[in-house]
Amino acid sequence: MDLMENNIKAVPFNNNVETGLRILCILNESYPRSIDLQKLVYLDYMTVHSADIDKSVESLHAAVPYRNGELLVRSSIIQKGINLFISKGLIDRVFNETGIEYLASEYSTPYLEMLEEEYLLNLINRANWVAANFSDLPKKLLKEILSSKMQDVRNEYNIELLH
Repeated sequence: MDLMENNIKAVPFNNNVETGLRILCILNESYPRSIDLQKLVYLDYMTVHSADIDKSVESLHAAVPYRNGELLVRSSIIQKGINLFISKGLIDRVFNETGIEYLASEYSTPYLEMLEEEYLLNLINRANWVAANFSDLPKKLLKEILSSKMQDVRNEYNIELLH
């Protein structure tokens, strides 16, 4: 089947599989902590655009202008990825007093250990960095960190427009 004949576009990044895989890596590296959707949005952005947070850490994806807008649309994309990986038994949904959170299942580590692609190894490295440095922080503080860094991103591209 030709993709062009059916007007189907292949989307290599931020599709359900790639997004779900990123969330799985974050949850696996954060285990045994469970994490809610909004916090996963923040942690996912930090995983993808690590250099926005710490210039000594290379970002997983290229730095594109206006990427700070990703935070506004990331929630629904992440939810679809989570649902896909829940259906495969790799992510568990946890109901507690604060609401719905997500947790890496017992199958997540063996699954991830089977994968050897360079992108995945880089993803695990970034997810480990994010989990070690940010997953214990409250959402309010994560939002403040991202807000201050997003101002830097906006300034970076506004300055480039002046040249």
